[in-house]
Amino acid sequence: MKRFAGLTVATLFFLPPAWALNGLMSVGFTPAFGNASPGLKKALRSLTSRTQSDGRDCLENARGMETKGNYNASLTKMVDNEKILVLQVSGSKMCDGVHSSTYRYGVAFEKASGKPVDLAPVYQIAIREDKYLFLRPELVDSTAEVYRQVNAGNPSCLDNPDLLEGLANFPLTFAPESDGSLALYYSAPDVSAQCFPILHLQKAEVKRFRDAVTAARYGLP
Repeated sequence: MKRFAGLTVATLFFLPPAWALNGLMSVGFTPAFGNASPGLKKALRSLTSRTQSDGRDCLENARGMETKGNYNASLTKMVDNEKILVLQVSGSKMCDGVHSSTYRYGVAFEKASGKPVDLAPVYQIAIREDKYLFLRPELVDSTAEVYRQVNAGNPSCLDNPDLLEGLANFPLTFAPESDGSLALYYSAPDVSAQCFPILHLQKAEVKRFRDAVTAARYGLP
């Protein structure tokens, strides 16, 4: 059964850390990138606005519970060329003063227009169900090996078979890395999120599912 974790897809750009409402909202700056078209700037401003709203909602929720919330966001540039900008977005938040949650995801924009680029047709490592992506069955075993390696010091992540099943059943996004591998970002439930840091699918595994024509169109590795 596929599982849809309720992690908020959001981040902040251009703003320094600042106290807001009843908590601390710490945000990161956008990494420098080239060929910033008006369309791309508009797309990033729109994303900024949505994320600011999410952060305010988090801190407002904390204030309603008479506690302080925390909302942190940052991003990392994964690919930046003449045609495409790919970012890794990550963050953490505590909206009730007690329970924290994290999120990570990959997002891509066409440089000329600022329109989102769907990476799934380029790297066909996942199967789409509704608006979610799930890892292809053929890649579960190799990804499980990576999962075991990164969780070698965390027995609770290795002893729970449901978590290994999550490799196939939790939705994910991804972003290409410069060496041709992919960074996988699982949307796992908060209680098990610690078991799902960034998992790296190696180039040898990615290659057979990469559409070379579409990748070349965007100059992707």
